[in-house]
Amino acid sequence: MKHNHLIQYINQHFKVKLILTLSVIIIVCSLITGYVSYRVNVNLFESEISKQYLKTSEQTIQQLGFKIQDMYRITDFVFFHPYVEQIVQEMSAEPAEGESGAYRNFLLERDLANILLPLKNETPHIRAVYLVDLQGYNMYYSQSNPSIQVTFPDFYEKVKNGRKDTSAELVWQRMKIPDSSEPSGEKSSLVAARWLKSTKTQTVYGMMILIIDEAFLGNSLDPLLAGRTSGAYIYDQFNRLLYSREPEGRPGIEPKLETKEATVIQHHNGDDYLFVKSVFEPRSFTLVSGISLAEIKAKGLSVYHLAIFSGFVSIILMAVSVSLFSGRMLKPLHVLVKAMQRVREGNLRVVIPKTSNDEFAFLAESFNKMVTDIQSLIQEVYVSKLSEKEAELKALQAQLNPHFLHNALNSIYWKIMLLYDDDETAALVTSLSELLRYSLATVTTPSTLRDELAQIRNYITIQEARHGEELYVHIEADETLAECQMQRLLIQPLVENVFVHAFQNQTVNKRLTIRALRKDANMLIEVEDNGCGMHPDTVMKLLADQNMYDGSRERESIGVRNVIRRIDLVHGEPYGLDIVRLPTGTLIQLMLPYNIDHTREGAMADDTNTAS
Repeated sequence: MKHNHLIQYINQHFKVKLILTLSVIIIVCSLITGYVSYRVNVNLFESEISKQYLKTSEQTIQQLGFKIQDMYRITDFVFFHPYVEQIVQEMSAEPAEGESGAYRNFLLERDLANILLPLKNETPHIRAVYLVDLQGYNMYYSQSNPSIQVTFPDFYEKVKNGRKDTSAELVWQRMKIPDSSEPSGEKSSLVAARWLKSTKTQTVYGMMILIIDEAFLGNSLDPLLAGRTSGAYIYDQFNRLLYSREPEGRPGIEPKLETKEATVIQHHNGDDYLFVKSVFEPRSFTLVSGISLAEIKAKGLSVYHLAIFSGFVSIILMAVSVSLFSGRMLKPLHVLVKAMQRVREGNLRVVIPKTSNDEFAFLAESFNKMVTDIQSLIQEVYVSKLSEKEAELKALQAQLNPHFLHNALNSIYWKIMLLYDDDETAALVTSLSELLRYSLATVTTPSTLRDELAQIRNYITIQEARHGEELYVHIEADETLAECQMQRLLIQPLVENVFVHAFQNQTVNKRLTIRALRKDANMLIEVEDNGCGMHPDTVMKLLADQNMYDGSRERESIGVRNVIRRIDLVHGEPYGLDIVRLPTGTLIQLMLPYNIDHTREGAMADDTNTAS
């Protein structure tokens, strides 16, 4: 009994039947795709990517360590050489009575050069070697590149300030070395300095300074930077950044050494980066290199592709399953959809028969009642409202130029499609809004040259979005004419005419110039273009026929003829419009009276003073 009641409940509720069917399908599909994705992820995370990167980092720090050890060996040769100490100290001592100090130093320098001769050939990356006394005076130098232009004792003081200790440890620094061969006059180099101490008395008697090319450390980082890394950074024994090398084409990320862990994850610009730290224990030098976790995850695109494929398989399985199992269940819905389509086409005599007792029966009854109510209300409300809307639309269309409105909206449409949600598109919409607001005012509404030019700029903004970079517009106006009164919408039809006709077949180098200047007691406005020009017969017809009513249309033409007629009706002679044919393009001249509303001008001045 309970079993029959449950079946009856399911049969009476479409939602229950649909949920049960789709749930079974989704569960089966999820099990299949989930298991496949799981196996792929297991295989991916079992790869050796992270181990290989760690191994490469350790090999790199070992190579760097061997090079650093070579520098210690080279400086040890000088540090522990007994004759070097003796020669340097004798060069600092006062010459004996009757002995030439210059000749003595020459002999000592020659002996020192012979002792240190093998040092020049130790490594090609050593650009210069200097031995200086405690006052910073150079006792010996050897330069592989004569373009190095360091001066002593100034250079000695900079190196000494960077050490901050008195031990015999070799201390490394990264400095800008004056170099005449570089366009900037400086070259970034590594400077390794070591105090020279007496092996007997342990007193400091000088300093050894090595200038080393950055390639000394940088070449060893090539294998580490072969992949998609975030950069490599070498720190000295004092945890100071000694050298960094970042990947080409994108900025590197310098990690923060705030942990003793061999690996550390840091967050930067929305992404997580894994940094690997390797230490050369004999000299406490540290190499830190990083790799983006997003880069590692990108290698799992096969999982993503497989998930997409599985999703399509699930959709196909679900579509087939729904087609096979839900056709009968969805039949009432199909009937309802077809009935609504017939109502949409205008057929209000549709009636849906009742075939079940579930929710579709309620929808069918509601639909039939709705159609009946529409039939009774359509005569009372719909016809009258439709007539009012058509009248309002016709009145609005009578004030607008459909050609311009079409082009403007078309420009905005493509601008939004290509550059979604940008400032330029917002400015375009604002310009159109201001232009429409201005155009909807009656022609008799007072206006000024400033207002007219403001709307012309809005119009040009829209046209610039449509014509692109090949449109060049220049507007210049005498500031004294800004508040000069004029009829509304005199300039806009002329500018619109340029884009509709002059630039109709022109694709490049479209130039439009609008000028407003004072001529005697009048105001002269010029609109000049480099378009296709007007035919002489067209010019004569426009200037001769001043009848602005077009009998073929039920509205006044808003164009050149309209402007000519309006100026003649309001001002008469000698004001009007003239058309001059140019070698390339057309020049239209408007002669208007110079008339300023001093009341408005004074009010604007008061507003300016108040704002100040």
